[in-house]
Amino acid sequence: MKQTILFIAKILGLFEIASWLTRNRIRILGYHGIWFLDDHFGNFLYMDPEKFHARMSWLEQSKYSIISLGKAVDDLRQRKTTPYSVVITIDDGWYGTYKYMLPVLEQKSFPATLYVYTEAVESQKPLFHILISAIFQLSNKAILKTDSVNMDSNICVDISSASKKQEALSHVLMKLHTLDSFQAEEFCRDITVALGFDYESILESRQFGLMSFDEIQKADQRGLDIQLHTHTHNVDIDAPEKIVDEISINRKKLESYVTSSLVHFCYPSGVHSPEVRRYLKANAVVSGTLCDTGLVTSETNLFELNRILDGQQVSQLEFEGEMSGFLELTREIRNIFKR
Repeated sequence: MKQTILFIAKILGLFEIASWLTRNRIRILGYHGIWFLDDHFGNFLYMDPEKFHARMSWLEQSKYSIISLGKAVDDLRQRKTTPYSVVITIDDGWYGTYKYMLPVLEQKSFPATLYVYTEAVESQKPLFHILISAIFQLSNKAILKTDSVNMDSNICVDISSASKKQEALSHVLMKLHTLDSFQAEEFCRDITVALGFDYESILESRQFGLMSFDEIQKADQRGLDIQLHTHTHNVDIDAPEKIVDEISINRKKLESYVTSSLVHFCYPSGVHSPEVRRYLKANAVVSGTLCDTGLVTSETNLFELNRILDGQQVSQLEFEGEMSGFLELTREIRNIFKR
């Protein structure tokens, strides 16, 4: 139904009208990583390289101007915006960003900001919870059965249905979170093998790992704007003062590898609060991007910058609906009638 409505709206010229009406609002696009193994896992977390390239090509041929996050923030401070402005942001610092996204951005001469969280960069370990979640989704095994001397108790559980697989995954992830780094890696290896995959090949692919500091430095030299995303990818709204250490460590780990001023921040998983924002502002941070969908106006709080999160399952028509502002205006109209 949604696709049909969007198709009709575009044919009737409503996308074009909405684009003009929202021309002074900034579109901040949000991406994460690239999926380069077989099949596909994730929606907003991973996108096929071909789809990312197609999105950038569409932007290149459109009327929109790609500007840096820094320029967008400067414009917003002055309560003015350049019509049809777009900012490209990328979260986390996945290896796939370096290998696949950066060359496309260079080819198009598009500025972009990469928010990096440094704990996983420093460890150079795969993100085990993401790896296990992906393997569960991609496996065609009906039974998860481990046989390892590394486990205090092996697992034998039915995963023949989607609900049973989800239940088993929840238990496995709960177990994972109780383990130290060494135990977690051995546990992840055992689960991966039990589900029919070659752990060493997956490890070598770096699908689930972040860039190295050397690659971050090279990305910076190639024009990618490196910015803050905490050290541990965590914001504790019950203890907002912890964000001070998170930012301090994150900044210290990055500053010797980048040339940009580390003053822009992305809230991990979109978690934020007024108290967290106050601590950010007091610690030389000048902007914060969210995971909430929407366009940015000259009246938007610089620490509450909405984005358009693009993903593998976001159709081209839906993407254009967001970019045009049509979906933003429909949300605003809907909210008026809800009052």
